[in-house]
Amino acid sequence: MIPDFEARKETSLSENNKMNILLVDDETVLVDSVKICLENQGYRVITASNAQQALNQLYHQGHLIDLVITDYLMPGMNGIDLLKTIRKDSPTLPVIIMTAYATKNLALEAMKNHCTGFVEKPFKPNQLLDEIERIKTYHYQNEKSDDLDDHLPRIVHQINNPLAVINGTAELILKERPKSEELQNNARNILEAARQIGRINKIIMEADRLDRKKFKPVQIDKLLGNCLDMFTTLFHSKNISVKEKISDHMLCVRGSQFELEQVINNLILNGLEAMEDRPVKRLCITLLPSVDSATLDITIEDTGCGISEELLPNIFKPYVTQKSNGNGLGLNIIKEIIEKHEGEVFVESQVDQGSKFTVRLPAMELGKAMT
Repeated sequence: MIPDFEARKETSLSENNKMNILLVDDETVLVDSVKICLENQGYRVITASNAQQALNQLYHQGHLIDLVITDYLMPGMNGIDLLKTIRKDSPTLPVIIMTAYATKNLALEAMKNHCTGFVEKPFKPNQLLDEIERIKTYHYQNEKSDDLDDHLPRIVHQINNPLAVINGTAELILKERPKSEELQNNARNILEAARQIGRINKIIMEADRLDRKKFKPVQIDKLLGNCLDMFTTLFHSKNISVKEKISDHMLCVRGSQFELEQVINNLILNGLEAMEDRPVKRLCITLLPSVDSATLDITIEDTGCGISEELLPNIFKPYVTQKSNGNGLGLNIIKEIIEKHEGEVFVESQVDQGSKFTVRLPAMELGKAMT
């Protein structure tokens, strides 16, 4: 039996900023190069040339191992079988699978057994290091350890550095007063997006970022208008037609305007990305109250690539995505925000037809919203 990861993580992850990594692969050259790369970053690396050796290492020193990185195709037991065996005793031990044979069935099988990450061969060192950093950050957040207070400021600081460069460049463009009105509008949009990232960073630093006591009336029809205005240039440049059906009534909810803006912006952006290579690019935005006016529905519908039937039931779970460059956190965060607003989010989708996301929120009475 493999020692339980739950019993181990309180010591290893909280005491050390770096992980102890078990690397499993039968390719000696790859193992040596990855080991050198990881050790140069301060990680302790234990190696195994096959799944059975890996299980022996986990049995003898599993309480010290923070992460398993394993190849998929190995003699004897493959990477998925190793993952299944690990999950019997260590349901939360992070496992990354490396493979040159990425297929939909393999991805689904890995997801079903709670694989933490995928790295496709051949990969660059930074791709693997980024995946490890993502896993570290996720586990720090889940553990809610005291180290989080030290870890988050470093992440925010790293984001703010390039953000300052973006801000400065956009401001410089506007200062020089370019003759092109389109260039001026693009620079203003860059500045506004950078300011939003700055506000997101500020929220990350706040411990109680969605305190219901701080919720205020939010006029949803106005909020939708602001979100659509921000994407006007992008709609035009990508030849996307936008159809709006927004109720004439002043529809309000009690909540955080900033957080709800992030929900809408993310859903719009997802729709744009889904329509990237589609022959018909149409986005439909609808805002309607329920018959009894107790709730209101915001729907965002695209004519994009759609979501596969296998992926659809898990689409709001963390790290579930069909984007090649996505991290699978966007929809999970959207769901969390909406649920904290005592609402619900639904999705309907067909491959090659498009997707329809519906956000349902409890409506405020008009009289209370005006006070």
